[in-house]
Amino acid sequence: MSIDFDKIEKALSNGAGDAVKRAALAELADSSEPRAKKILETLTHDKSTAIKLLASSYLKKNFSDASAPGDNSHAPAAHAAKQSGAAASSISSAQASNGASGTAAGGDILQKVFDADFIKFVVAPLGLIAFLGLFSPAVPAFFFFSAYLLLIITVSLFYDKQIAIPSILAICLLAMLFYAMGLIVNFRPTFMLMAIFTIIGSYISIVATELREKNINSRSVVEELKSQVMQLKKLIDKRKDFDETQRDMDAVTKMKNDLNVKSRRLGETLIQIHELISNQKTDEIVDRVNKLFTRQIGAKSVSVWVSNSKFHSIYPLGCSEKHIDPQRYMNMNIPLEEETIITKVTREGGFYTGEELKKIAEYEPFSAEFNIKSEFAVSMDAGNKIVGVINCEDVSDTFELNDETKKLIKLIADVAAWSLKNAGDLELSKRDLQNIKQLSDKEREEKKKIRSIFDKFVSPKVIEEIMNNPAGLSLGGKRRAITMFFADIRGFTSMSETLAGNPEVVLDIVNRFHSSMTDIILANGGTIDKYMGDALMALFGAPMSAKIEDDAYNTIVAAIAIKNECGKIREQLIKEGKTAVNVGIGINTGEVVVGMVGSTKMMNYTAIGDAVNTAARIEANAGAGQLLISRATFELVKDRVNVKTLDPIMVKGKREAVEIFEVIDLKQ
Repeated sequence: MSIDFDKIEKALSNGAGDAVKRAALAELADSSEPRAKKILETLTHDKSTAIKLLASSYLKKNFSDASAPGDNSHAPAAHAAKQSGAAASSISSAQASNGASGTAAGGDILQKVFDADFIKFVVAPLGLIAFLGLFSPAVPAFFFFSAYLLLIITVSLFYDKQIAIPSILAICLLAMLFYAMGLIVNFRPTFMLMAIFTIIGSYISIVATELREKNINSRSVVEELKSQVMQLKKLIDKRKDFDETQRDMDAVTKMKNDLNVKSRRLGETLIQIHELISNQKTDEIVDRVNKLFTRQIGAKSVSVWVSNSKFHSIYPLGCSEKHIDPQRYMNMNIPLEEETIITKVTREGGFYTGEELKKIAEYEPFSAEFNIKSEFAVSMDAGNKIVGVINCEDVSDTFELNDETKKLIKLIADVAAWSLKNAGDLELSKRDLQNIKQLSDKEREEKKKIRSIFDKFVSPKVIEEIMNNPAGLSLGGKRRAITMFFADIRGFTSMSETLAGNPEVVLDIVNRFHSSMTDIILANGGTIDKYMGDALMALFGAPMSAKIEDDAYNTIVAAIAIKNECGKIREQLIKEGKTAVNVGIGINTGEVVVGMVGSTKMMNYTAIGDAVNTAARIEANAGAGQLLISRATFELVKDRVNVKTLDPIMVKGKREAVEIFEVIDLKQ
């Protein structure tokens, strides 16, 4: 294959990289052309030691009278080239030695022919072919053809040509002999076929032998090159050791200077911390904290926040001199239930970097109302109590947040926490007193409003939970899954007509039923939604709910108790000689909107939605003393109640029939 020297010289002249140079060397590896020699001599001056070594090695190998050029200014390269030359000479000697041993091996061909492997892989298969020939023509002729060809290919691949070619000729002669002797009668090895076998086998043998020899030579070159590279590596390592020692000395000097600076800084910090501990006034403590952070830590804008667990809020006690927005921050008073950076750190404690807070905000967005910037925030811990938070909104160019800085920040925060706690035991700031008054007035007004709405409609236990957690009551409407209860007095219309002259008696009967039902509903955690003449609507799961399955079950428990109690009222009415009436009950579970409905002057807590209408329609189909539930309710309580399946009913507003079940009793 001809070499394009012009292309190689052009590629190398354009500031080529090591990959291009290695590709050029690979093309010139076996060339003895004068232009190849010139290119190789140029590459012996390359900056890369590996390129120099390869170029010198190829010069020695391909141009025995050439020596790798070099000058005293490139002593390491010249030395490497010299060693590469020695490597090439060693390789040549190894090749000569291999040739000599190959000649010697040729004299021992007969010994190799009769060794164990030759007998196993050549002689034995020939014997097997001869034996199977006794059974020809029962054995197909194609078998003998394939067997001879496979045997010839095997010998060609695994033995050198000095043994393989004579063996191939011997196999072909034996095949013809077996046929001539009548040992194999159905396969005729013609002279042409045997010649083809011989040519194929010889070609494979020659190629395989050359590949093996090249592989051996390549290994020798690689091993020698490895040896040269290892020697160069040792020289480079010595240089590296010297450079590393110098760098270590520089690092020690730098560390010494840094320690001196840190020592002075720590001394100043300890003095200010001591002054911080000795302070008993809140304003002075906050001022000391701000100075520590701005002068010793490298912060530019800092705010110190204190929490009030009694009134569930947190507000800033003070800001640094160069704060980014002191007026807006100092006017903040954040409820602890709000999602902000400050309340997050107050609730959970610890140290948070700006990046960590940004990641938290991705899945727990902070309130837009309190737009607080933070480079880092740390809780002020006084033992097991979090007193407040120190937030840094901006830092200087020299600020560096490492583990040492974090520990120092946490130390200052905790010392400030104890100082503020001790100062707080002695005095309450004017701002604190003002906030307490505002919060307490607002809280009393809010609780009064909530109690006025619910004390007649929900159980005392539910009212207490709402008082303790007003945020759990979503005013204005919230979508949730609850269970609706509807009950209506059956026979009320005819009773009203019969007692038209005694409306007081009618009202007394209605109040008896409503009073009994109301007491039972409240006792089971329900909420009275409204009274509608002789009908009653109640909610289970609003405004407070633990679990939708329990809400549905509690509704049915209350309904069974109401059915039994109303049965007793019916018997009492009969004894009194009054009209006997009873109630029909319908229950459904589904997603509705619950909340305050009305105007600013008059509001009621109620539920609105299709599930409410469905509950009312089911109740309209219930007979006197009958308790009906929907499929949705049944699925939630089916393991806890005994029911009777009824035929589906068509109700107003529904295209498909509604499945209903009559509750018999509770399962034991």
